[in-house]
Amino acid sequence: MTPTDTFPASFVRIQRAGLVAGLAAAALAVAGAFLGGLAQFFQSYLVAFLFWIGISLGSMGLLMLHYVAGGRWGKTIRRITEAAAGTIWLMALLFIPLVVGMRYLYVWTDPAFMASSEVLQHKTAYLNPVFFIVRAVIYFAVWLILARVLTRQSARLEASPEDASIRPRLRAISAGGLILYVLTMTFAAIDWIMSLQPLWTSTVFGMLIIMVQGLSSLAFATVVLSLLPGILLRNTAGSPPASAVLRDLGAVLLSFVVGWAYMAFFQLLIIWTGNLPRETIWYFDRTNGGWQWLAILIAAVQFVLPFLALIPMRVRSNLRALAGIGLVILMVTYVNYFWQVMPAFYPAGFHINWLDIVLPLAIGGLWLFVFIGRLRVRPLQPVLLDGVESRRLAEEGK
Repeated sequence: MTPTDTFPASFVRIQRAGLVAGLAAAALAVAGAFLGGLAQFFQSYLVAFLFWIGISLGSMGLLMLHYVAGGRWGKTIRRITEAAAGTIWLMALLFIPLVVGMRYLYVWTDPAFMASSEVLQHKTAYLNPVFFIVRAVIYFAVWLILARVLTRQSARLEASPEDASIRPRLRAISAGGLILYVLTMTFAAIDWIMSLQPLWTSTVFGMLIIMVQGLSSLAFATVVLSLLPGILLRNTAGSPPASAVLRDLGAVLLSFVVGWAYMAFFQLLIIWTGNLPRETIWYFDRTNGGWQWLAILIAAVQFVLPFLALIPMRVRSNLRALAGIGLVILMVTYVNYFWQVMPAFYPAGFHINWLDIVLPLAIGGLWLFVFIGRLRVRPLQPVLLDGVESRRLAEEGK
């Protein structure tokens, strides 16, 4: 597999550097696991895993959303979302360490703990190691099949754009795929995050995680797009992209920011209003002992700042500005996962370990290696707009 003429050499260098950095960081993390304790290793690993699989699955979700709803924004980042969805097989392999370290993460793996509460005893049919693994196998099987089918049909569409049967097929596959994605990810969020504190429940937690995945993957796509503007953004005349195309992308990013904030706020409002101890304890652990500062940071940087920044039309029309906002959102998304996971293990006060930095780099280096490899499989062709759309964009830009 060699890069095409249009594929930037800088991405090839990033791919190689990602592999080297990922392997080096992984070796360092494994050494740290045996020197500093396996419990800390698996806790940090879970946060890093959630962050990177969120981009993979969120990208697949965005791809299906585009095929169902249409829009120039999806066409612009389609190649990026396809490549990111193509990393799901890697995340399936990287899930194996979580199975190995299950007893260091989930208290429900201890039969004595489950027997200590009548409420927990009713959950043993669901919360047990064997069924946990079976469900994970089903999740990844569904996601891998969806990503594979979408990529193949997309390649057929590009090879035979005149075939009128492909677009309706893609739309039907994506409509059903979105339902499967929401269902499987809802249960995966319960299994991987909510069950860290098995007495806690939330009916919207799965959708909240799905919104975070969509937001982070869209932010990631804008960052990558900013590095490939001359390749992926071009109209039929070959001139720079019209600002209206970027405004569409910025509007979708703003929608995900607002959607995430809406769900996060109403989850908090409903639980706090209900005032049930086994529900409010989740927020109590995350708003005391120093964890409250992370909560404030997440609210400010994942909602307030991008919301205010994306309102002006000139910002949504500027690819560099969108990429800058996307980069900030990506960083705070990791903080968000960290805030969701770590207080389950350290409710008494804020805790951070050097593995919380090394392990995201380890998984991220390997993830970027595979992502760029997928990006190189098919030529990076510009998103060509037809004559009618080009004229409309030109008029909008006046």
